[in-house]
Amino acid sequence: MKPAKIVRGVPTSVQRGVGSRELLDLRWNYPVHTADPAAAPAHGTGVEARRAALPREQAIAVLAGNDPRPLLVLRECTVCNKTDDALLSRTESNERTLVLARFFRCVKLPVDVVDPTHPFNALFPDNDAEHLFVSARDGSLKRPLESDTSRVELWSAMEATLLHAYGLDAAKVTKQVLAGLDRVDECERKVTDLETRLGALMETPNVDVTKVKKLDADLRAAKQAALAAREGVAKIFEVQPRTPASEAAGAAR
Repeated sequence: MKPAKIVRGVPTSVQRGVGSRELLDLRWNYPVHTADPAAAPAHGTGVEARRAALPREQAIAVLAGNDPRPLLVLRECTVCNKTDDALLSRTESNERTLVLARFFRCVKLPVDVVDPTHPFNALFPDNDAEHLFVSARDGSLKRPLESDTSRVELWSAMEATLLHAYGLDAAKVTKQVLAGLDRVDECERKVTDLETRLGALMETPNVDVTKVKKLDADLRAAKQAALAAREGVAKIFEVQPRTPASEAAGAAR
């Protein structure tokens, strides 16, 4: 097995280009829930309502928002604060994790979520709680995970959640995405090569206009191919979760 290479501090199996890295970027949501103004003292005292923990069902609803995707929820601790270390490995390739994460609504909660008064404390009551979990959008089918969970266990939990939410063969989709990223990298390398060649040609004495036109046309075509390759991968991520039977029944009434 080839050693993992580091990209933006995150190990990957290969050196990815700019387009691929953007497609694999973790997209965290940082939910904020303010205290209910109605709970504040009356008579214009100016005293704000006290922060209080939400019931679990309500906390999950706030985290999910209007996003139909399943949840991947991570709590930061004093060790992993401001990093992705609780989810990503520093020594192994993270590409499979990053691909799977794109099908989740990824939520990161702060260190003080274990405070009993934190709005989302019901999800992580104390420091003995798991570091992260994946679940259906409504919080059901929860699979608690730890930062030192094996990659196989992590992927198994994520893939089982995706199978339930989307009916996806996650292993097959991951292969499709990685093959698409290889194509993106290939196209972007060609663009870079053509730009270099065109730049060098433009700096030569008695520039050959015919060659310039040919390289310029090749460059435009290469950029279009690179764009198409990126859009192809992005389209895979656009798949929509299946509507739960309970929601479908409610909509029909």
